[in-house]
Amino acid sequence: KVLVSGGAGFIGSNLVDSLIDLGYQVVVVDSLVSGKKEYINSQAKFYQIDILSNELEDVFIKEKPDFVFHLAAQIEVSKSMKDPLKDAEINLRGGYNILDNCRKYLVKKIIFSSTGGAIYGESEIIPTPESYSTNPLSFYGIHKLSFEKYLKCYNNEYGLDYGILRFSNVYGPRQFKGGEAGVIAIFIDNAVNNNSSIQYGDGSQTRDFVYVD
Repeated sequence: KVLVSGGAGFIGSNLVDSLIDLGYQVVVVDSLVSGKKEYINSQAKFYQIDILSNELEDVFIKEKPDFVFHLAAQIEVSKSMKDPLKDAEINLRGGYNILDNCRKYLVKKIIFSSTGGAIYGESEIIPTPESYSTNPLSFYGIHKLSFEKYLKCYNNEYGLDYGILRFSNVYGPRQFKGGEAGVIAIFIDNAVNNNSSIQYGDGSQTRDFVYVD
C-alpha cells in the first residue's frame, strides 16, 4: 500500500495512476488548495487533509501504508520570496508531519519530490551533475534542501529508508497553466486561444524538461 501526499496535483495524480496500473493500493492525501478532485483516480482512497493537520496521523493509523511518496508542497518560488515563513510552514513543518508519521508507523521507505534548479542555483556547469554543490537562491530552494537533510537525519537516527528526486521542469497532462512554472502548458494554452506568448531575454536560454510519465 502506498500513500501519496499531493496526489490530486499535476505530478501526484499521474503518479497515482501509474501506481494503480502497477497493482498497488493507493491512498491520496491532498488539501485541494491547488490539486483537483477530478484528477484523483477512482480506485484510490482519498482523504482531504492538509499535511499540517493532526488528522494526518489518523490516516497513517487506519491505512498503515508501506511506502510514502511525499509531493504535497508550496511550489512557487516567487511566493516563497514574498512569504518565506508560509513556505517553511508547509514545506518544512508539513513535511516533518509526514516524516514523523512514517517513523511512528513503520513505513518502509519515503520518497521525496525535491527540486533541481532551485537547489543548485546558478550552476556554472551545464548539464549540471547531481553531485554539483548546492547553492539555493530562494527560500523555496533552501526549504527543499533543508527537508533533504531532515530525511538524512531520520535515516541516521531511526533507520528510515528514503529516496530523493530532484526534478527539472516537468510537463504533461493536467499541468496547471496559471502558475509561474509550466511554460509548455502556458505556451500551448496561448496557442490554442490565439494569444501571444512572451519569452524574456534574448532567446538563447535553455531549460531541461522531463515528461511527467
